[in-house]
Amino acid sequence: MKKFTKDEIEKDVKSTSVDQKSGETASDVRLNQESTEAANAEPSQEGAEAAANAELKQEDTETVANAELSHKGTETAANTESKQESAETAANTESKQADTETTDNEKPNQEGLEAENAEKQKLNKGVDGSSDGIQKADDGQNEISEEGDVVKKRHKKGRLAAVLLVIFFVIALAFAYGRGVYYYKRSFFPQLEINGVSCGNMSLQEAADKIQQWYVDNYSLKLLDREGEELMVVLPSDIQMVFPVEEELSKILEGQNAYKWFIYVFSEEGETREIVISPQYDMAKLQRLLEQRGLFDVSRGEAPQDAYISEYQEELKQFVIVPDREGTVLEQETTIACTAEALTSMQDSLDLYEAGCFKIAEITADNEQLKKRLEALNRVVGTCITYDWNGSQEILDGELIHQWMVLDGDEITLDEEQVAAYVAQMAKEYDTYGKKRKFVTTSGLTLTLPSGAYGWKTDRNAETEALIELILAGAVTEREPIYTYQGWVKGEDDIGDSYVEINLTDQHLYLYIDGEVVLETDFVSGNAANGNSTPAGVFGLTYKTRNAVLRGPDYETPVSYWMPFNGNIGMHDATWRRSFGGDIYLTNGSHGCINLPLKMAKTIYEYMSTGFPVICYYY
Repeated sequence: MKKFTKDEIEKDVKSTSVDQKSGETASDVRLNQESTEAANAEPSQEGAEAAANAELKQEDTETVANAELSHKGTETAANTESKQESAETAANTESKQADTETTDNEKPNQEGLEAENAEKQKLNKGVDGSSDGIQKADDGQNEISEEGDVVKKRHKKGRLAAVLLVIFFVIALAFAYGRGVYYYKRSFFPQLEINGVSCGNMSLQEAADKIQQWYVDNYSLKLLDREGEELMVVLPSDIQMVFPVEEELSKILEGQNAYKWFIYVFSEEGETREIVISPQYDMAKLQRLLEQRGLFDVSRGEAPQDAYISEYQEELKQFVIVPDREGTVLEQETTIACTAEALTSMQDSLDLYEAGCFKIAEITADNEQLKKRLEALNRVVGTCITYDWNGSQEILDGELIHQWMVLDGDEITLDEEQVAAYVAQMAKEYDTYGKKRKFVTTSGLTLTLPSGAYGWKTDRNAETEALIELILAGAVTEREPIYTYQGWVKGEDDIGDSYVEINLTDQHLYLYIDGEVVLETDFVSGNAANGNSTPAGVFGLTYKTRNAVLRGPDYETPVSYWMPFNGNIGMHDATWRRSFGGDIYLTNGSHGCINLPLKMAKTIYEYMSTGFPVICYYY
């Protein structure tokens, strides 16, 4: 239950006094259910006024203010003021509401109700006392009622006109708003630009037509060559190119919030949107256009050139790769595909070189197979063989070898005939085997002697095979050729200063070691009478051995020192002879060998080795 303080009651009293002076007192008060419900929330102004009047007349205001009024009691007091109802009616009304509250609470407190009713009776007395004042106010009010009615009628007409004007304005505004919503559900907002084309207040079809026409009038594709120069320009009209945008535009239109159209209408800032356009065109016409412009005419350009291996570079002593050359001819299929892609993506220009549209060499400088072949070739010509050919130096390298090379695909071989010819040429120049020699005898005679089985002789076949293997392996080495026969020393004069000089005419022998005679002796050579004369010439010791048995058709002779130098002809001891030298050989000579005293044979044997020169001559 709400209690009123003294301050609240005084405030209400002052308010009531002002209301009475203005003539707006209880005459307009009506007792209805709405005021009752409003009074339920808090004491009404009228209730406060009644309470104030009761205070003035009964001077018992403090008691009434301190009384604890329930929410429902205050509501009853307010209602009695409006109709000057009796305190009894107010009490009865309060009782009914209290009964209702009691019913709602199910267990009322009887003692509390009796106390509350007592307080209400006191309040009702105050209300009855103030009724005279209220009645007086009503009389004053009635005096001016007639004039007020006239004024009220005029006010009502003005208010009605204003209301009608407002209603008309609201309806017009609503109509305009609705029209805007309807319009902008079918048209684009004003100041809208799509891909740089102004489409404001246009329908979907109008905007689509405008954008398409803009691209038809303004779009083109420039084709550039490898220097960036313009080759040609492709126009939409050349290939029946169209720019369908309806689907993208419909997405923008559907995305508009038409209910906010007024924001965009009165906005000074434009809106910019970008859409992706996928143009369509006639591929057959594009191909014919490029062909007619001569882009694929080989006669107007230069075909590309494959990379290749150069000839042997003598200054570099190797082969090198000559780079590929691209040429100026376009590859038709690639060019058409790249141009179509550029048109689809709406490019302004297409660099045909960067796009890889020019025909390129099939074999480029970085071709792995080509590089492997180059490596193999340079390995071969990188061969360097330093020959010691019978004392003379010969260098064989790529300068000559590259001429012998035979290329069969990736396989590298050598012309064997040319290699053999080289070996034969070197052998002919440096071999001494079979050549006649000039020889100065101990007695000072200069003789030209035939070559026997002595001197330097190259095994040409063996050396040719060995040389081919070395070249293909890229060998860098020093070597001597393979010899069939060798001289005692190298050079054209391959006899040197150590040799056995056999003077067949004088039947006398000299052993030279390093230019000094270390031994000389008589001997018996082949029997001239029966045709077994010892042949003249320059020979080399074939081998030497001890305790050999010499055999022939009619003899078998053991010897202690055997030193052959010309087939079965050699030097050996002849212990069966008592004398040596003179003309014994003419009738009692050997079968062709040189018969020596045992002691001399032993000494010579110790000095000699395979290849030691043996010079036999007649003068």
